[in-house]
Amino acid sequence: MRRLVLAATAPGLGGVPGSPRVLWALATPRRYYQPDYYRRIAADVYGGVARRDPDALLHGSLARFGHRPSPRGYAAQLYSIAGWTSVPWLRQPTLVLAGNDDPIVPLINARILARLIPDAQLHVVQGGGHLFVLEQPDAVAQRVSDFLSADQRQSSS
Repeated sequence: MRRLVLAATAPGLGGVPGSPRVLWALATPRRYYQPDYYRRIAADVYGGVARRDPDALLHGSLARFGHRPSPRGYAAQLYSIAGWTSVPWLRQPTLVLAGNDDPIVPLINARILARLIPDAQLHVVQGGGHLFVLEQPDAVAQRVSDFLSADQRQSSS
């Protein structure tokens, strides 16, 4: 059986947006071009570990600023966030992962997804911001691995 994992995402149309201040900061890709700007807004935009140490998410590297999104790609991402939803097509077992300190995609969105998708499981990463996969990679990888391998355990019993 095929399985799906959704992390730090919203249902699209019908979801609950982040605060206007956070969305305004996302309206431009400036955080990819200016490390000082990224550091100034990271706590409010990403939440989680970034509230205490914005550089922690960079893992000691400024490479993030060398691989910038193209203007066209960034505009397409903003467009898709504003008006797309794939919920009607999601019918496979789904693990919905969300941080409880995500200013971009408030936790209520994960609860909406988990309720709308048949056979969905919700896992809330305590203290996790929008980038909880980078903040707690081992714990998140273990939860995903357990979910994806559940099929194999069930079929071998």
